Amino acid sequence: MQKTYQGEPLDIIHTVGLDTVYPVVRCQIDFAKSLTLNRLANAVQKVSKIIPEIFCRYEIQRNAFIPVTENATDLIRIDVAEPDTDAATWDLMTEPQLRIYWQTVEQKTRLIFYISHILADGAGSKQLLALIARAYRQDQPALTGVVNHQEIDWLIKLVAAHSASQRPVDHPAQPLMLPPIKSTEPQKYRVGSLTLTKKETTNLLSSAREQHVTVNDVVMTAFGRVIQQLAGVERIALACPTDMRPLNPTPVGGYQIANLTSRYNFDVAVAATDSFATIVQKVHAEMAQNKKNHQCFDSIQGLLDQYQHAPLAMLQQTIQANYHMRSIAYTNFGVLNAADLNFGEVPIESLTITGGFRRMPNFQIAVGTFADRLTLAFNMIGTDAEFDQGLRIAKQMAELIQIF
Repeated sequence: MQKTYQGEPLDIIHTVGLDTVYPVVRCQIDFAKSLTLNRLANAVQKVSKIIPEIFCRYEIQRNAFIPVTENATDLIRIDVAEPDTDAATWDLMTEPQLRIYWQTVEQKTRLIFYISHILADGAGSKQLLALIARAYRQDQPALTGVVNHQEIDWLIKLVAAHSASQRPVDHPAQPLMLPPIKSTEPQKYRVGSLTLTKKETTNLLSSAREQHVTVNDVVMTAFGRVIQQLAGVERIALACPTDMRPLNPTPVGGYQIANLTSRYNFDVAVAATDSFATIVQKVHAEMAQNKKNHQCFDSIQGLLDQYQHAPLAMLQQTIQANYHMRSIAYTNFGVLNAADLNFGEVPIESLTITGGFRRMPNFQIAVGTFADRLTLAFNMIGTDAEFDQGLRIAKQMAELIQIF
């Protein structure tokens, strides 16, 4: 009988809307020099002993991962001209859950990692990258003493004891939407980004502390404010994904490469006279209340309650009701630790992490901090004009952040 690895309940969340946004995490790393290809392949091979699902296809009906290869070289594609266009045909139901593009750019190595979001969320993807880096820089034939904790018994208990919110918040009355741009140009796969300087990032950190808000409050409000003005609505309604790992009352050691993300939903009114700082405080106040009430459990409670006895179609309907995919989305990958992403003697020049590719006017901004610099990035399927609009959104966000 073929070996299978059972998925966890939250993996199913990312099987909804596959025809709209394919569930991936994309990370591009540009190195200062060249890596060694065989060493990278050996590193991935070692990691497969800890995370065998990277060699597996995903079977949606059983929520399970089934091996399709035993060789890390099958996961690495070398010098593909257009990696993102190539990855558009990636099928997680028949192919491995990890794909790596190896590119040589001016005698330096660029790696583009595509990680299945069915397998791991943003925090889990960061840990997977860190594990690959660890395996790359170590000469040992195997990773010893490494354990991956995918179990969610602790989360099921927390959610079962949670009293759900009495007001529906996942389907706002005034959802944020971008007005479409009319064009006859073809839509292409594109990645855009804007990176703050170290000084700008440091100023953001200190200003957030002084005004008793989080950096996430500021950046998320900047995004919401820009889109709200473009949409011409009077409210900012966004879903804020959150990593639930820190909520575990008995933290586990080792790695947690899995899907352990839920979301907070907020919806605040914006007056014409409100300054940006005022709107930040409104968002902060609602987020603080949401955190106090563990509102993030609302979005996954129905799924966890029904998982053991409901058919897949019913589970997906529950996800649509409580965790639906919005036209405008925000995600914060947090800090990407340079020490964790240490590939040995080859330093990293730049790193950009994003989510799936959204066809405009659907749009997502992805935030991440690496080497003390905050980056605002996006993936899109769009025209030149739509790509320019994405860059303008990032620029306007940066301007608001600097004003703050």
